[in-house]
Formats: sequence, C-alpha cells, structure tokens
Amino acid sequence: MRTLALLLTGLLTALTASAANVPRPSPELTMQRGGAPPLQLSQFRGKIVALAFTQTTCEHCQTLTRTLKVIQKDYAARNVQIVECAFEEEASTNFPMFLKAFEPNFAAGYTTAAAVKQFLRWNDMADGMLMVPYMIFIDARGIIQGDFSGKDGFFGQSDKRIRGELDKLLKTSPKPAAKKK
Repeated sequence: MRTLALLLTGLLTALTASAANVPRPSPELTMQRGGAPPLQLSQFRGKIVALAFTQTTCEHCQTLTRTLKVIQKDYAARNVQIVECAFEEEASTNFPMFLKAFEPNFAAGYTTAAAVKQFLRWNDMADGMLMVPYMIFIDARGIIQGDFSGKDGFFGQSDKRIRGELDKLLKTSPKPAAKKK
C-alpha cells in the first residue's frame, strides 16, 4: 500500500510540475516560415532570446508583436534576439498575411501546438488551458530564466516587463566574444 501511495505521489508531482520551473535548459524548437528555411531556436545560442508564443489572429498577440518590434530595435545591438512563434491550427495559412500586416523586424515562424506544449513541458490536465501570449526568456547559454503565461498578469505592462527581464539577463550574461578581423 505504501509503495502504491509513493508511486501515486510521484505521478501526481510529475503531472503538476508547472511549466514555469526555471531555470531549466531550453529544448530545441523548429519553426517553419512558409517558403523560407526553417528556424532553429538553437541558432540563436550566444544571444539572449525573448521567445513569444502567439496566435496570429489573437488581438493581444498582435499588440505584443508591435511591442516586440520596438524592443528588438532598441536591444538588437545589445546581443538580444526576439523570436515569435505562432502555433494555432491555421498558423501555416495565416502566417503569410501576418508577416505582411506586421512586418516583424525579428525572427518569426510557426509550429504546432504539440511542439509548443512539449517545449514548455505543458500538461493540459495539470496546467490548464495554454493561454497566449506566452513569453520565455533564455540566457546566452541556452538556459530558460523566465517563463510567463498569458494568464499570469505579466502582459499588463508588457513593454516594461519584457525590458525588465531583458535588462536582468543582460546584467548576468557573459559579454559576447569580439569578432576577429
């Protein structure tokens, strides 16, 4: 009986392990871009990455996209890369129109909801519905240092909070190596 109780406790702990457990290594994520070559999240290793999971038709996500454009412009010279990944069922169809409408100045692509949930370690039973937008902050070593769901209030002052997370990571990240001439 005690063994069964321990097994059930372990299973319940595994199921309720929140997606927000940080720090943790960032898994790989592949994003499609229509006719362009796919993006690999690992190609930005060495940079601080602000990764936004969105839906192209979500009004809050579209507002975030506009905010991220300004932040990318302000932080690009500071070794920061913004990445946006749409994941609704129609993302492959909606993505070209989204690109045309919002013209992001940062890396953007789309993938499946299953791939996003695997990346986040999301469990619908334990974590509930995955709310967007959703932001992940990854340091230059590839370690997730921030994990913010669309339901946790982070996006109320998204510009200020995103900049705060990036500034915190910039203070603690090693400086990029100088390029050889």
